[in-house]
Amino acid sequence: MMNFLKTEILQMLQRFQRPFRRRPKDVSKSYYKCGGLKPKPEQNPMSLVLILVNVVPGILLGTYAGKKLAYYLEVCELFMPDLLDEDD
Repeated sequence: MMNFLKTEILQMLQRFQRPFRRRPKDVSKSYYKCGGLKPKPEQNPMSLVLILVNVVPGILLGTYAGKKLAYYLEVCELFMPDLLDEDD
């Protein structure tokens, strides 16, 4: 009976350890298979400028489109903000 329990417990432990034996995928990008550390990737010095060139026009275009849509909704009387309901 004891041997049966021991083998069952050992099998359960081995099943739980299997997922942890594999190396995570993000770590495999940083290390070679032999264990050596890979060199740092090159960084683009213009990355901040490229981000700003993409983000700023998007924000400006979004605000412009939002203002035009709000104006259109007010002109067509689809949405009129109630100024009388303000409780200050």
